[in-house]
Amino acid sequence: MSTVEATAERPAGWLDRLLSSAVRVDAEILVYAALIVFGFATRFYDLETRVMSHDESLHTYFSWQLEQGRGFQHTPLMHGPLQFHIVALSYFLFGDSDASARIPVALAGVAAIGMLALFRRWLGRAGALAAAAMMAVSPFMLYYSRYVRNESFVVVEGLLMFWAVFRYFETRRTGWL
Repeated sequence: MSTVEATAERPAGWLDRLLSSAVRVDAEILVYAALIVFGFATRFYDLETRVMSHDESLHTYFSWQLEQGRGFQHTPLMHGPLQFHIVALSYFLFGDSDASARIPVALAGVAAIGMLALFRRWLGRAGALAAAAMMAVSPFMLYYSRYVRNESFVVVEGLLMFWAVFRYFETRRTGWL
């Protein structure tokens, strides 16, 4: 048996299969990619220059205390603890600064744009693209995707909730609940 025959009989590795598989890139995927790149550019540009508001200072201070190992005690006057833990993680990963405090909400703002692709089956191709475009240029979403509060997280959580409910109505599988 020659080396050519032995090579032909051996199955290709996972990397060879991945690289040889044809990835279909159409105009819709390119538009979503452009919207996500636009979202990154608008949400992450110059995060540090704006002064912290009173609400932001509370969220960042208690997140900083959590990151420093001083604990966290939730109070009903503040938003839920998820935000404090996420901002504390951002401080741990990127250091404590105004920009690192705003990274999680900026990521949530970009994620919300991309998540609208999940709604294609209900909104249609054009409807989901239009919704993603409106989310990308929305002054409300742009402002709150650069503001250390829970609005960006709530948008992502709301989109996940609606997606799960719609999938439940389609499949009637309780796992979606």
